Amino acid sequence: MNEIKKKSIASKIVSLFWEPSLTFNALKVKVNWMDLAIPMLIIIVASLISSSYIIPIAMNDTRARIENSERFPDAQKEAALERIEKRAESPVQYVTTIVAIGVKWLVIAGMMLFIGNFLLGGELTFVTMLGVSAYIGLIDVVNTGIKTPLIVSQQSTKVYSSLALLMEESSTFLYRFLSNIDIFAIWKIVLFSIALGILLNKKTSKTFWVILIVWLLYAIAAAMLAGLVKF
Repeated sequence: MNEIKKKSIASKIVSLFWEPSLTFNALKVKVNWMDLAIPMLIIIVASLISSSYIIPIAMNDTRARIENSERFPDAQKEAALERIEKRAESPVQYVTTIVAIGVKWLVIAGMMLFIGNFLLGGELTFVTMLGVSAYIGLIDVVNTGIKTPLIVSQQSTKVYSSLALLMEESSTFLYRFLSNIDIFAIWKIVLFSIALGILLNKKTSKTFWVILIVWLLYAIAAAMLAGLVKF
């Protein structure tokens, strides 16, 4: 137990990818401020570096969608393009990236707390789930590290690691839903299942199915809402 408690931040990060149960057992014993700050700092730095390359390409993709859209008259298109130009020159988008990461972290931790305490009958604390979410969020750094070079080389944000690869791009509900079935999302679901299993002393198979069902409901809702926003 003492060895687990003394596990360093670096070793917890390495264990997350090699033997995640060691990381989650350490977090079960104690979550300190560095367990929250260091992983989130890594995620933020990686996101900001990636954003400096991806945002200009995303802006170009958005311009192209607006220009090719048949839903809006030319006057509205010009106004939208002007807003994009102003946004491209503003540092606000980078601040927004940081805020979005923080909000996402809090929401995921809250959702996992709800699953752990209300659906699985646990007595977890929000701080513990913040720690677990911070470490599992490092999977996004791997995602970013793989996709950013591909996005830059292709000069397009249409780089996917989801089941959407099996279909031609379209605006259908099925395509939007499959876009959410992402390999990195599945990876994080597995890690959260292991974490909750350890924290609640339950079988990972039980926590996995509960988390998976909740996530599939989210994926369906996200696909439906995405259909309401089109250029």
